[in-house]
Amino acid sequence: MDVPLCSTLLTLMILTSQGLSKAYNDDLGIYEYRDYYYYQEEGLSSPTFLARPQTFTVEVGQSVIIPCDVDNPGGKLRLIIKKVPAHGGSEKLVSVGSDRVIPNPRMTVDGSRLTISHARPRDAGTFICHFDSDPPLQLRHTLNVQYAPTIRAMGPPEQHVPKGTSLTLVCEAQGNPDPIIRWSRQGGSLPSGQNSQQGNTLTLENVDLHMEGMYLCTADNGIGEPASAAMSITVEYPPEIFKQQSVVRTGEGDNVELACVVHGRPPPNVVWTRDGHPLPDTLMDTHLFLPEQPTQAHATYETHLTQVQVAHRHTLTIKHVTEKDFGAYVCIAENAHGQKNAVIQMTGLPKPPHVTSSPTGGESTRYTLSWETESYYPITEFLIKYRKTHLGAWHTNSSRVKSGAWMNVSREVDSEAVTELRRHSMFYTLEGLEVATDYVAVVRVRNKYGWSAESANFSFSTKKVMAVLPSTSGARCQAASSLLPLLLLLLVTLATTKWDGIPRVGEVSLPTTARRRRAVPLITRLTRGSGQEANIWSGVRDGEGFRLHTSR
Repeated sequence: MDVPLCSTLLTLMILTSQGLSKAYNDDLGIYEYRDYYYYQEEGLSSPTFLARPQTFTVEVGQSVIIPCDVDNPGGKLRLIIKKVPAHGGSEKLVSVGSDRVIPNPRMTVDGSRLTISHARPRDAGTFICHFDSDPPLQLRHTLNVQYAPTIRAMGPPEQHVPKGTSLTLVCEAQGNPDPIIRWSRQGGSLPSGQNSQQGNTLTLENVDLHMEGMYLCTADNGIGEPASAAMSITVEYPPEIFKQQSVVRTGEGDNVELACVVHGRPPPNVVWTRDGHPLPDTLMDTHLFLPEQPTQAHATYETHLTQVQVAHRHTLTIKHVTEKDFGAYVCIAENAHGQKNAVIQMTGLPKPPHVTSSPTGGESTRYTLSWETESYYPITEFLIKYRKTHLGAWHTNSSRVKSGAWMNVSREVDSEAVTELRRHSMFYTLEGLEVATDYVAVVRVRNKYGWSAESANFSFSTKKVMAVLPSTSGARCQAASSLLPLLLLLLVTLATTKWDGIPRVGEVSLPTTARRRRAVPLITRLTRGSGQEANIWSGVRDGEGFRLHTSR
């Protein structure tokens, strides 16, 4: 090897051993510098930092000064400022002496101070003021940059949830200081009844239609304006059907509309059947919900039978009804979550009668039963079934017993009263009933298409009269015997009373011994030749004598 080349290599090795070469990585590139150790001259003091370690907190956009003030810098040592990012990463060189190394125009070095203008979150970290002395001398400052929160929903902005399931909404937020997340619901309270709820999650249990809406997660840390993210919740559910009528009574030549209101999400598909057979669809403009003009091939059938949908209302129209159109029509709705149907019976039979007479009869052995019904055609016959519900009041055994057998009364109808809306009013008088007896009755009527269903059970009774029940008790007989003198006294008083005008109140004095007796109520009937009756109530009250009340 040549002597000059060996000499050059030896010189580089010596210089390398006397100086330290370092490289620092920054977002904008890699920067190198050389620190050389200088032996301080005798008699010079070591450098000393005048500042103490500090933490500087600023908001985004503000400026901050990082002080590295020193006393007795001495010799040829140069101040080095380095930075360690707040969230980790490699150490970065900022400046050497008065030379800024990092290519960031917002950072300037003035002597031993570093100024950062318009601070940003990425400026946060630990700044190290450093002298490469022996031993090294360092001062550490921390920069905390506060900034307004940001937030994002951890899920799609629109979520479709089946009814009855559970759902958890999640949001994540960033900011300095750490933001607080609160949940709210646009236009109302949360399902829990609260206006807001804190946390990064919101769980909805057993969701239903009342939980639909826009849910907001809002992050706030006191810096700048709060940030929000929104999620829309749509609840999907099986079809629900509401029919306006269960039975439609009509007749030949009439026009009829059968309607069902259908709700569901996604919107259900609706079809009609009659007696189990599907009916053909009418061509429809589903956007405008208006039927299109039928084609010539379907004109005859569709004129007689058409289907129309307006919003949630599905209508089947039957024009010029014939007897063949009678039957069970079923509105069937189906979507991805299930199927539901509603049956509408179209018939010519009469409606079950509704009894309109009073349940309390005014005659002892007769009762007039009246009722109303609806029928498109005249009523041709009726059938009354009735029976006793318990024994009459004159029986000694007044406890309730098993009901009696049904009695049937059937009559053809020659004429009847018909009011508006094809309402028919009828009546019939039942003969040979028992006095003061409770009965129950049901009524059916018939037209040209057949019998109606039975009416609801109707309870009525014949006229109830007062009866005197004989007593078989020996104690009661003994009590009556002891009152015989009192009864004779009452009869004498009545004998002197004019019957054409029975007084309402009569008084008679009793002996003192009678006054002391306990009051004994007595009810009896006195009948004169004229058929008049008098009810006598007697009683004894101490010190007041006896009062006689008579009434017709």
